[in-house]
Parts: sequence; structure tokens; C-alpha cells
Amino acid sequence: MAGTQTRRLAPRWRKLLLTTHVGASVGLLGTDATVLLLAVTGARGRDPGAVYPAAQLIGSLLLVPAALLSLVTGVLLGLLTPWGLFRHWWVAAKLVLTTAGAVLSLVVLTPALTGLADAAGGAVPFAQRLELVRDSGAASLVLVTTLVLSVYKPFGRLTSR
Repeated sequence: MAGTQTRRLAPRWRKLLLTTHVGASVGLLGTDATVLLLAVTGARGRDPGAVYPAAQLIGSLLLVPAALLSLVTGVLLGLLTPWGLFRHWWVAAKLVLTTAGAVLSLVVLTPALTGLADAAGGAVPFAQRLELVRDSGAASLVLVTTLVLSVYKPFGRLTSR
């Protein structure tokens, strides 16, 4: 049946797309780990006038673009390869986690970083500093989870095709 066949990329294009996806995802994990390191440094009271503006710069210039690139390339891989988006539990879980992470980086983490960078010249409340550690730590945990899902591919198939 012609309608049931999966769209396939030529090997050259599949490898390019996969390389872009892995690169964006690794970059995202490293960027988030850097923001987490800066958040912990800021929570410990170290030079908020330097720490939070640096974290905000990294978050806005690297974190959000890497999250969006990882999401877009992951969706394209799902659509254009036999893995599909909803054929395997691990792919569907990665899609949900990556989408949630991209949205949260846009609506939670980036505004929090901007707020802390703006307040860095004065006293930054300890609760606000801890929120950033919690948020960036949770983001790192989600990214490590997607990494584990990619390697172990647990839970089998969602569909028989």
C-alpha cells in the first residue's frame, strides 16, 4: 500500500539531520548545565552583578535557540524516518519532554534569568536565587532523561506498524 509507507530521507540527509539534532541536544545540555552552575554560584552569594547577567546572556543567546533547534530537528527525524513520532514510547516521551522543555525555557527560565540579571545590581532575594537553581536543575534532569531514553529506547512500541 502506497499510503502506509514511511517517508524516508536519503542516507546523506538523514545523517545531516541526525547530526544537527544530536549537536543541538548536546549543546542544549551543556548550556543548561552552565546556567545551573551559574545559578548555584549565584545562590551561594557570589558576585550577582556578574553571575546573573552572564546566565541571562547564555540563556537568551544559546539555551532557547538550542532548545528550539533540538525540538524541530527531533520532530523532523520522527516524521522523515521509520522511527515515527508515535510508534515507540521512547520517541513519544522524548517529544513530550523536549516540547515541554522548550516551552518552559521560553516562558519560565528566560524571564527568570532576565529578572535576576536586572536585579543583580541590588539585593537578589534568596528565594529567587533558589528558584533558578530548582528550575535549571529540573531542566538538566529532563535533558538527561531524554538522553537515557535515546540510548536505552525503553517500553517497546506504541503501534504495531
